[in-house]
Amino acid sequence: MARDGSRPLSAGTVRILRAAVAAIRPRGHGFDQPIDGEVLDAVVAFFPHLPAPMRLTFPLGLRLLELGAPMVLRRPVRFSGLSPDDGRAYLERLHAKGGPLGALVLGLRALILMNFYQHPTVLAALEIDWAGRATALTARRAALLEGTSS
Repeated sequence: MARDGSRPLSAGTVRILRAAVAAIRPRGHGFDQPIDGEVLDAVVAFFPHLPAPMRLTFPLGLRLLELGAPMVLRRPVRFSGLSPDDGRAYLERLHAKGGPLGALVLGLRALILMNFYQHPTVLAALEIDWAGRATALTARRAALLEGTSS
């Protein structure tokens, strides 16, 4: 059991998530930072915060994702054995088909991209400084309020 009372994810589940991170995270255009492991850690750390039904069924959905590749791609390969480009194509096909696996891909994509775009290296590459922006906006708001109080 993990410290928060949840069961830790199995090695197989983590392997599938690692393949999903590799397939989903953006590449090129300044996004080639070596942060896949950190994004994976952030995704895994989020699992205990999912509602109980999702915590129980998400790993099952990931197993279906892993084993569904031969049916979709028409070749004997598991999702975790695909290259990032083939994995991305596989996930896009599942998402386009809709249904429960399409929803799983959408949720997985949201979880991975949320953690990818909040990584300090990516924020720096995008020249985003949330704390600095908040400070500047607060100072501007204070200046505007001072101007209206006279």
